[in-house]
Amino acid sequence: MMMTRPNLSALAIAALGGGNPSDLATKKRRLACNSWPFRGYFDTPEMRRYRNPKFPLLRCEDFPEFLADHFGIHQVEFLPQHFNSTAPDYVARVEAGVRRAHSRVVNLMGVEIPGGLYNPHLDAHAALKAAKIWIDIAVRLGSPSATFPLSGPRPYHPAVAARNLRPIVVYARTRGVRVLFHNDDIHAESAPQILAVLHHLRAPNAGTCPDFGNFAVRSAAYALWTLRRLMPHAKNICHAKDGIAPDGRHFYADNFPMSMAVARRDDFAGAYSLEFEGLGDPIPGVHALMEKTLEYM
Repeated sequence: MMMTRPNLSALAIAALGGGNPSDLATKKRRLACNSWPFRGYFDTPEMRRYRNPKFPLLRCEDFPEFLADHFGIHQVEFLPQHFNSTAPDYVARVEAGVRRAHSRVVNLMGVEIPGGLYNPHLDAHAALKAAKIWIDIAVRLGSPSATFPLSGPRPYHPAVAARNLRPIVVYARTRGVRVLFHNDDIHAESAPQILAVLHHLRAPNAGTCPDFGNFAVRSAAYALWTLRRLMPHAKNICHAKDGIAPDGRHFYADNFPMSMAVARRDDFAGAYSLEFEGLGDPIPGVHALMEKTLEYM
């Protein structure tokens, strides 16, 4: 793959203790990036509707090197939906791609459970089987965690989700994997919903992956309120974004400086996974988000 040297603006460098290269390197080591901003580059059965032919084709096994080449980022967050297969030989190719880029996997984002975790009639055997596949892949790739969407039919009863999750969380604990929840759906995955699920679970390996800007659609203030509730339960990862454009036309801005201040206040020491969801090409978008994150880190 052709190397593209990542550059930081003078503003970002100046914000890092007068441009001290060691400060910049230390902060940059905490950056990650997930595959969602580059969904137009992938062509997998579950995500084919997002494929954009104007972008080159990208595969999971190439994604770590892509991040290293374009951004100098060596922490990777994969969407399971961007995997072409869960077969051991394919996972081995992805693992080799991570090693080739001298990178590490920090999370698997969005392990779907058939039927949804709020489903009071969920097939427990099928749910655990689906979860085990990705928990075992997380172990194979060295990922410390996996994020599970809180989805399913209304009403969204946290006790039901916790009951369905309990065998999954127990298995994940035996494999050394944290089970995380993040604020993606404004109704099913609000801060009160997620915190109620965690309360019912009472599991030491369950926590949050807070997303800075997902709820800016309602308001920047609500997005910040959500972050304040969820950040104390985050250990290894959060999603750094400065807003969201859910329809691809209108951008709803997050109060990014305050979001970063919340993370600092709670002594968050994990990875900031860049999840550009703005308008335009994701490569300059991720570059700009990277500079902003380094500036306020």
